[in-house]
Amino acid sequence: MSELDQNQLAQIKQSVSAEQIQLSEKIGALKATAFFKKLVTVTEIKLIAEIKETKQYKGLSIIGTNGEPVTVTTFEGFCNYLGHSYEKINQDIQNLSAFGEDFLETSQRMGLGYRDLRKLRKLDDADREVIIEGEAVKAEDRESLIDLIEEMSAKHRKQKDALETENKELKADKDALETILQKKDEKVNQLDTQVTKLTSPAEIQRRAESEPQELEKAALETLGTESILFLTAFNRYINALGGVMDIAESKDLPQLFECVDESIVAVCQRYAQYVQRLGTQVSFEEILNPSWMFPETADTDTSGQ
Repeated sequence: MSELDQNQLAQIKQSVSAEQIQLSEKIGALKATAFFKKLVTVTEIKLIAEIKETKQYKGLSIIGTNGEPVTVTTFEGFCNYLGHSYEKINQDIQNLSAFGEDFLETSQRMGLGYRDLRKLRKLDDADREVIIEGEAVKAEDRESLIDLIEEMSAKHRKQKDALETENKELKADKDALETILQKKDEKVNQLDTQVTKLTSPAEIQRRAESEPQELEKAALETLGTESILFLTAFNRYINALGGVMDIAESKDLPQLFECVDESIVAVCQRYAQYVQRLGTQVSFEEILNPSWMFPETADTDTSGQ
């Protein structure tokens, strides 16, 4: 940063408040020191940082480029008045805050650029301290210092990338766990609602009143379904018997007829045993020749008796 000229300092002294006048006098005193050429940049940065912090630039009256009085209202306007960009001065203030006066002066002598200082500023405090207190700085070995900054920056980027990846994985795990817990809570609430409903007096009474009808309905549905399945299977059995008898007849295998008879007798025996065990009265004669189909025969039998 270049030296503030005397005219600018005079304008500051004439136009600022009492506090700003004291600060302006401090600038003049610094200009008078024998170390000014060596420390000028860091000294000016310190001074401007103090002005920024206290906002003493506000209300400062200066002579603009057109020769007319101008009142400074922003720090950016104050920087422009000093002849420096707002961005550059902010970087200088950040570097002073991060590195301190001694290292900043050393870095200026070594010719470190803003890019190198920005990389150094982004490092962790421990790594930055290692570089600032290291031999490269003490020996003012610019090349070694830049190599060390690059090495530490690469290490920092690698650690940052690894940390970001780990954070993403942790976030994904956290989100998944939250989803699981949310679904679990929803299921618990749903079950709790169902249990509460089922154990309510009204629901218990309703089930007690409707249970016989529901059981009867379920039993009839089961009976109807199984009857259909049985009749379907019996029809397949009949078809199978027909197929066997066709083979017996076409191939002249009379023994197959005997096998058919034996199979039918076995099925009927099994059926008759079950009917007898149930105590159900079944009349095959009535089933095959129901009396309602032969009313005249039934009347004759009755009168004959």
